[in-house]
Amino acid sequence: MLIRRAAALAVAISFLPATVACQEDLPPRRTAASPAEAAEAMPAYWKTAPATDDDRVALLARLRTVDPCALISRTDLAQFGNLTEVENDDPDSCEATFGPADSDKRTRIRWSLAVAPNGFGWGESKRTEVDGISVGSLRDLDASPEMDGQLTERTCTATAAFANTAFIPLYANTPLGTEPCPIAERALARVMGGLAGEPPHGTSPDTPRTALLGRDPCEVATVLGVTATISVRDRRLWSCQFTFRDAAVDVDYTYDSEALVVRGEPIFEINGHKGYGDTDNDEYVSYTAVVGPALPSPGSTLFGPELPTIRVFGKDRAALEAVLRANTELIPAT
Repeated sequence: MLIRRAAALAVAISFLPATVACQEDLPPRRTAASPAEAAEAMPAYWKTAPATDDDRVALLARLRTVDPCALISRTDLAQFGNLTEVENDDPDSCEATFGPADSDKRTRIRWSLAVAPNGFGWGESKRTEVDGISVGSLRDLDASPEMDGQLTERTCTATAAFANTAFIPLYANTPLGTEPCPIAERALARVMGGLAGEPPHGTSPDTPRTALLGRDPCEVATVLGVTATISVRDRRLWSCQFTFRDAAVDVDYTYDSEALVVRGEPIFEINGHKGYGDTDNDEYVSYTAVVGPALPSPGSTLFGPELPTIRVFGKDRAALEAVLRANTELIPAT
């Protein structure tokens, strides 16, 4: 999961299967014409750098309450084309798909909520700074001009880095013959406008309610008495790194495919939640607990439905199992 998270923040564009939602739409909101205009309109909180570690921790707690799929209403999404699917495939992200079923003719927009307390490497991107908020975009052919004539689709990454260390990466995937960055920049402006309102979980009909939402992944470190080993600047919305029994441990709250989680018999069951070990003999291993029912799915998929999971990652199997057991005990039965 470390690799997966790092890749997302390093602007690695990937799109997963999406889920159709049929509930009523959210009401439209006033939107900015560009990310720079959206930055100018953001409340002062997003333009103010954290003064203390407590400010950084408070930002994490605040962002965990935000519903990512509510950052762009279905009414606003319809302005990008014929909206066919919306999926909340991780607690911090949402993806919308537009157009026909043919993959080479579809447009997809994916956005996430994150923090970048140590800054963000922009690369060769077009950037604008407004009141301490940096917004920018990077087109595929600008990042890799040698790929001209070899692409099967167009891609653009648009990002917003806020003074309080909040960070929004947004990825647009469009058919050949189109320019993806205008779409990505318009979508980013809308996501920023949505963040200004901080819509809580349950606002969007496309975001399933799971046991993970709003929970601090570092909570288990407090229970285990190892909070002193946590670096505040290394804390993230849905992951926490600390040392337990002299072993480095990464706790990740995520949604994972069933086939990647349910391998062999469970090693424990706590509050009705089953925990699984790692059957591989790799140096680094992961132990996982399923903490709720499967997320809504459009049908059968290669790896099975997505499950809300607690995943712990590291080298020491005994330490990982102990952390996973303690963490699973914190999640009530569903």
